[in-house]
Order: sequence, then structure tokens, then C-alpha cells
Amino acid sequence: MSDDSFTEFSSQSWFSRIGNSIKGILFGIVLIAVSIALLSWNEARAVKRYKTLKEGAGAVVSVNSKIVEPSNAGKLIHTSGDAVTEDQPNDPIFGISVNALKLIRQVEMYQWEESQSKETKKKLGGGTETVTTYDYSKKWSERAIHSSNFKKSSEHTNPAEMRFKNESFLASPVTLGAFTLSASQVSMIRGSEKYSFDDSYKAPKSLGKV
Repeated sequence: MSDDSFTEFSSQSWFSRIGNSIKGILFGIVLIAVSIALLSWNEARAVKRYKTLKEGAGAVVSVNSKIVEPSNAGKLIHTSGDAVTEDQPNDPIFGISVNALKLIRQVEMYQWEESQSKETKKKLGGGTETVTTYDYSKKWSERAIHSSNFKKSSEHTNPAEMRFKNESFLASPVTLGAFTLSASQVSMIRGSEKYSFDDSYKAPKSLGKV
């Protein structure tokens, strides 16, 4: 079992420091050029989006959600109300179903994480010595942490991938007054609350050990 901490020492000569400084300056110049190009591209997108929203705001028609008017077919409309459903979206892997617009599976895995801290000291002759300390701890994470890149990977091994994936299960049909919402519209609805398992819940045997 590891002590969950590992220290590494490295040295750098004066000439090596000068070479790295020159590389850093050149890299900084390239970053400035790229930043200017990206800024210009982003500004152009912002202007285009503003014009599109302004045009849409002038064409939108506000309607009563309780009535579908055939004369509004093909028009950009705005309405408001409560989205409701009698459906019960189901997570087939975990065997959970609930009356809701969406059932969202959010997966986390308990795994090793590596963090590092560095301390650099100057040496006689203009060189430097760097002390790097690697610390290891376990945490819940929504993504797979690749332990193959760890300094002490053999003692802190994580699974190569998440066993389960994040996924959303949508109710159908979902209505808003007289309107039936599409799947893409339902997926854009925000606002959620955590699902609480009752004491009787048991994970399906097909999952094995979870």
C-alpha cells in the first residue's frame, strides 16, 4: 500500500533556463495572434446572432396556449404555461421509473486523483532545483480519471472507463395546454430535483456489484 505521496527532484541549468524563456516568448507571440483571430471570429458571431434575435423578436406572435390556431401554422410563436405528462420515463438499467418530464441519470465513480505541488529553489551558478510532490486521494468524479498518466500508476489504478454513462429519458407525450412538445423541446426544459430512493429499492441483479 502506498503512503499516497511521492516526491521527485529535478535540476535545470542556466543555459536551459534561457532556452526555455526564449521558447516561452515565441509561444506567447503565437498565442497573441491566435487570440486576435478568435476574438474577431467571436465578435462576428455575436453580431450575427444579435441580428437574428432582433429579426425573430419582430416576427414572433404571442398566442394562448389553450388554443391551437391553424392560421399560425409556420409562424414563430410564443406562449407560456405548465408542461405536463402522464408518462413515466424509465431507466431500464437501474429499474427506476417516475412520473416526470425527464429522468436524468448522472453517473459518478469513486477513483484515485493525483495532485502535484512544486517548489523551485535557485542554485549556485544560475541553475535551479525543483521539488515536485505528488499526492493521491480518492474522490467521486463524473469523468474517468486516467491513472496511466500518474507518477505512481501501479499503486493507484483506476478503471479505464465509466461503467455507466450519463443519460436522459424523456416522457412522451408532453403537453403545454393544447400544444404537444417535441422531444428536443422537452430536452431543453431546465430545473430538476434529486430522486430519493425508498428503503425498498434494490438494484437489479443484472448489474452485479455496484
